[in-house]
Amino acid sequence: MATTSEVKVGMAAIAQRLSDQRQVMLKAKSNAGSASLALAAIPTDFADVIATVTAFGTANAYEATVKAELTKMTAEFSALKTKADAVAAVDLNS
Repeated sequence: MATTSEVKVGMAAIAQRLSDQRQVMLKAKSNAGSASLALAAIPTDFADVIATVTAFGTANAYEATVKAELTKMTAEFSALKTKADAVAAVDLNS
């Protein structure tokens, strides 16, 4: 069984670890917010490329391939943006 002083030191160590890991989580939340903003800018930053690929047909092999890639990337974008938004919205004060 721990002595009073060992309990005191142990409690301080627990509090320190909790505080340290809260800072890690706050940084993760901040990073997720930054990721969300960077992702949100894709449609504007690459509007010309997206519009061009969207207008592609499917008869040309290159255009069909690029159009399919954009479809897959759009799905990936949507999933990642949703996750980044969810992490950024986490309430760490409760």
